[in-house]
Amino acid sequence: MVAGQSSSGTVIGRPDIEVFTSTTEVEPGTETDLDLVISNDGQLRRGGPAEHESRVTTARGLAVEVEDGETPFEINTGRVAVGEVPRGTTPVDPISITVPEDVDPGRYRIPVTVSYSYTVSVEYNSVGSPEYNDLTRETTQYITVRVRNQAQFDVVDTTTTSQIGDTGNVSVTLQNDGTRPARDASVVLDSPTDELTFGSGSASSTGYVGTWEPGTNATVEYTVSFDDDAALRNYSLTATVEYEDTDGIARTSEPLAVGLRPVPEQTFALRETNATLRVGEEGTFAGTVVNRGPDTTRQPVVVFQSTNPNVDVESNEYALDTLDPGEAGAFEFDVAISDGASATTQQFNVTVRYRNERDDVRRSDSLNERVVFEPQRDRFRVEAINRTVVAGQTTTLELRVTNEGDEPLRDVEAKAFVQDPLSSDDDEGLVSTLAPGESATVLVSLSVGGSAVAQKTYPVSVDFQYELPDGDTEVSETYRVPVTVEPQERRGFSLPFLPITLGALAVVGVGLFVWLRRDRNSGGL
Repeated sequence: MVAGQSSSGTVIGRPDIEVFTSTTEVEPGTETDLDLVISNDGQLRRGGPAEHESRVTTARGLAVEVEDGETPFEINTGRVAVGEVPRGTTPVDPISITVPEDVDPGRYRIPVTVSYSYTVSVEYNSVGSPEYNDLTRETTQYITVRVRNQAQFDVVDTTTTSQIGDTGNVSVTLQNDGTRPARDASVVLDSPTDELTFGSGSASSTGYVGTWEPGTNATVEYTVSFDDDAALRNYSLTATVEYEDTDGIARTSEPLAVGLRPVPEQTFALRETNATLRVGEEGTFAGTVVNRGPDTTRQPVVVFQSTNPNVDVESNEYALDTLDPGEAGAFEFDVAISDGASATTQQFNVTVRYRNERDDVRRSDSLNERVVFEPQRDRFRVEAINRTVVAGQTTTLELRVTNEGDEPLRDVEAKAFVQDPLSSDDDEGLVSTLAPGESATVLVSLSVGGSAVAQKTYPVSVDFQYELPDGDTEVSETYRVPVTVEPQERRGFSLPFLPITLGALAVVGVGLFVWLRRDRNSGGL
């Protein structure tokens, strides 16, 4: 006991509770936390020991409950326990409230109910325990918050021309449905997914509005790109408005949800394909491309692609007219298959290059088609009409030449090649035109030397230079035609060699005998 203080007495007092808030302004269309503080200015009417003075000035088991009362607000948090509140200030856990979007600007008084227990007096003495006189109290107090006169924003409409796998525009229209203008306003649009990006791949983009009066709309354009693998679904973006209020204070609106659904990917189909291809020949690959939409494609070009070195395309691009959705355009490519190719089934690929609605050049996915390379065949069939020649004579060899291909040929020049004992002083022939399946006769002068072996077969080689319908000139392979040498026929009567020889010798002997006899007789005269 402190000197001079009585060993018995009564301490009288009570807590003095007030509720304050540091949340003085709220914005329409938001969910806001009210930050409350309990202030206890405890009143002491009769003092005494310190522990008893603290007892009578402390609120115990204090709880608060915020009510909506006559306000337009919605209170989201129920009764909150604070506990023991001594003299001074004690914070309260935040109270969540919802401010409707259409609330009128102005001041609103929100009722707060405070309940607690306390001790009004303590009787004490030196020999026994103190006696407490406890009471409970519940009061309703009011805090005031203000809904500002301010700019307020809402999303009115969203449109897009952007397709999956392409770049397009997004238009976002917002309204300032607040009570004050927004100055130097900008709308920031954010994408939470990498399937949708802005400009050169950024996750956000800002569009400038400027001064934005109450009750007016503003439309902001953005360039967006959807990834090739993006799903065809609704996407959620976030828009915030950054601006200055009428007091020149920089403010940022609450985030606004912006819904966006891309346009389906531009696609094409390959229809009615036809390929006439054969190893060692020129042919065609034709078909139609169908614009399956959803947009019109301008300046479409069918581009032929092949990695096979044995496939040669004269021009790998075929221009079409503008294709509206559902329209088709026909194409045809001249394709040459080299002699080194195999007679197999191959895959040809074409793509469509076109300009989209933004006039950007785009290319479709590959359109694939299986084609068959037919086996190689001879361009000509060459047959000898007369297949025999006579040794030691000159013969006209008649060759029947047939066009085995599918195209008419012009200026078919035949050239024959022979080796000893065969020779020719006229080994060329010309056929002006030769339709598919048509035959013509080519004449070749053929001489056979006397050393040719009778009944032996010798080859005559011949090839052709010719012009195709497209003006190209080609040389055929070499064809071999067999000819057989027949012996020369002998004409008139002929004696056997031995009798003629003996007879001649006998005549010569008789003449010599007569001459010798005459010579001796003369000498004897």
